[in-house]
Amino acid sequence: MSRLPAKQKGASAIVTLIILVLLGYVVYVGIQYMPQMIESKSIDSMLNTVRDAHQTEPIESVEEAKSRVINLLQINEMNDMTDSFTVKQKDGGIVIEFNYDRKLDLIYKVKPMHHEKTLRLN
Repeated sequence: MSRLPAKQKGASAIVTLIILVLLGYVVYVGIQYMPQMIESKSIDSMLNTVRDAHQTEPIESVEEAKSRVINLLQINEMNDMTDSFTVKQKDGGIVIEFNYDRKLDLIYKVKPMHHEKTLRLN
């Protein structure tokens, strides 16, 4: 019996192109999303640092809390976030809130991303 040669070996050009397009889209979205995720984790870390510092050396005033947050923002080279946080005296404690917006371009639409982080110091 003679063997017929295989008609195709490997993926076709169209399948390869579709896979490359999907991979490119994932990389495009990931390039935008990863800095936002890193920024969010950095703010979480800064708030944890303020909370831990408050446990060892209590923060007594709004101004002191604000200066600690600004100092941590400068250390982390996030000076653009200084307008994105507020420090308030509330119910006998100090509340630090971060509120900021970012955009995630998905090509077919731009998705607004709102971030809120809160730390209450008693």
